[in-house]
Amino acid sequence: MTASRILVAIPALAAALVHAPALAQRVAETEPNDTAAQAQVVATGTHVEANLVAAEQDWFTFTLAAPAQLHARTSGNFNTNPSVDTFVAIYDAAGATRLAWDDNSDGTHSDCGVTLPAGTYTVLVAGKLATTTGPYGFDLVALPALPITVTEGTEPNNSPASGGTPTPFTPGDTLGGELTTATDADWWSFALPTRSIVQAVCMDDGGVPQLDNTLVGFFNNSPGNTTAFGTTSFILTSHRAFNLAHQGMLAPGNYAIQVSSATSTAAGTAPWNYVKTGKYALRTRAIAMPGLNVVGETPEPNNNAAAAPILTLGDSAAGNTTGSADGDWYGFVANSGTTIAAMCETPGAGGVAGTTLRLYNADGVVLTTAGGTSTTHARLITTLAVGGIYYLEVAGAVLASTGNYVLNTGSTDALFVPSTFTQQPASTNACPGSNGNRPIMASASGERPALGSNYVLRVERALANTLVVPVFGFSNTVANGTLPLPFDLTALGAPGCFVRVDPAITFGLVTDANGFAFLDLAFPANPALRGTTFYGQSLCFDPFVTGNTLQLTVSNDSRIVVGDRTF
Repeated sequence: MTASRILVAIPALAAALVHAPALAQRVAETEPNDTAAQAQVVATGTHVEANLVAAEQDWFTFTLAAPAQLHARTSGNFNTNPSVDTFVAIYDAAGATRLAWDDNSDGTHSDCGVTLPAGTYTVLVAGKLATTTGPYGFDLVALPALPITVTEGTEPNNSPASGGTPTPFTPGDTLGGELTTATDADWWSFALPTRSIVQAVCMDDGGVPQLDNTLVGFFNNSPGNTTAFGTTSFILTSHRAFNLAHQGMLAPGNYAIQVSSATSTAAGTAPWNYVKTGKYALRTRAIAMPGLNVVGETPEPNNNAAAAPILTLGDSAAGNTTGSADGDWYGFVANSGTTIAAMCETPGAGGVAGTTLRLYNADGVVLTTAGGTSTTHARLITTLAVGGIYYLEVAGAVLASTGNYVLNTGSTDALFVPSTFTQQPASTNACPGSNGNRPIMASASGERPALGSNYVLRVERALANTLVVPVFGFSNTVANGTLPLPFDLTALGAPGCFVRVDPAITFGLVTDANGFAFLDLAFPANPALRGTTFYGQSLCFDPFVTGNTLQLTVSNDSRIVVGDRTF
């Protein structure tokens, strides 16, 4: 795309106004909806703009034509009260039997997620306190149900030390079970043929009534050795458990996962009380790190992409570091929706005692860092939403950390891909308009670009009653495959303004009297689309801005990752 082509394209974007489709459903709350009998009918994929007054209950009802993993979520909005603290519960059609509930899965916001059969249901939204008031968003998201591949065996299936028989599974299975009493515990056994890192998370794949409080822990499962190791995982405000971890790699052998209720969670007060019984599901993965192939570091300096040797995830790399200022780079290719693991170890005499790891994308931008100490090695586990080439950097944890190291790597398909919205600050990435403000492309607090959802963006701080054109593309480094980004609009008459995303898709909107314009995006409930990443920015017509003959300002830019985890 040439500069002249951008100049021609900008006025033409106004034509998008008459072609902008009704992309998604955003509706207003209809009062009264204070009881189950008065519940407002909503469809899945709908975003409701709602409001709570003191001691109020808001009820909604919906019908599923087929089984689905259903998420009833609250979010903030774009007004003065963006973080209304809520409870959310899903009931039967009459609003009499509670099937699942959630407190604060996403900050002060709630995400009640559970797998439901076809049928009609009601949802209750209430404030955390009787005094809680304010506007909020309510989203109803239906995702395809993830099948349970292994169901718990006959009771007793608890610890072998107590006479139980754990249910065997293979990492990668989705496990389904039920705790019938608050003191029940289910054991699941598995074997590792090679050294690995194991993941297990309690998500939203189980049925109803849903277990409302879940504690998950790792155990050895060898004859005479059923000791716990690593950390247990539970959340005081949700049924979910997804922080389960163990130190280092697990050696080949026999292990078990225990599912129980967390005894430290207070009972609560109905209808927001933990009964600690019900159905649950675990997603599991093993990230094998066999290290059968060892790649050597390239000659120094090897601290950039051009000098990095390429390894296959599952390989190991051997090198030497002279301290924290000496970074050794290794490249690898990953598919979309891949979880990678990397960790260092000391190979023997002369080995470094502590290391740090950094992960870079293909543009050399740091995505995440895992830090070690002078006596410990880093371990990095992260999910890559977008496929492509990436780079791992190994360095000493401190300047005095010198010696040989072995970098171990592995990968697996992701347990989930988080939905994320990231915006650059308008103070550095937008140019001011005639009103003295820099336009902003924003997302409400807690609003997530999830599969199956209606996702709401807002352009703020533009002129009142003017044209704004949100633009989206799949790159923020090149437009039309040839033009490097960001593109400086100074030569076209808009000094200090930059096009920062490939304007492949455009929408035309008109701001209201406050300079706001809303854009609703509907994301299909298709798991194949998880990890889809695109970039957005808004072009804002402003005929009064001084020294800007293009009569155009631009907002900050944003990055949107469409995922299947909505909290």
